[in-house]
Amino acid sequence: MSEGKVIYPQNFDIKLIIAAEIATEEAKSNISKALSKSQTVHSFVNVRSSGKGNYISYCYNIDIESKEHLERTYALLRTIPGLKFAL
Repeated sequence: MSEGKVIYPQNFDIKLIIAAEIATEEAKSNISKALSKSQTVHSFVNVRSSGKGNYISYCYNIDIESKEHLERTYALLRTIPGLKFAL
């Protein structure tokens, strides 16, 4: 029976939901800075606006090396201005 352990390294897409009042280039710069600061290899995938236009979602492909790396990355992402969710 599997205990649900995650095997690292992992590569996956992360979606960051940011308030629409933050300019797209500023948001992308802030995301890239946070990912770089956490030493996370990343690449931009796409950007989409919400149905009502209140939020913009930014999708990045990231490489995570360990549970500690994942926790450090999410901690830095939480400092991004206008961030609502990181999925």
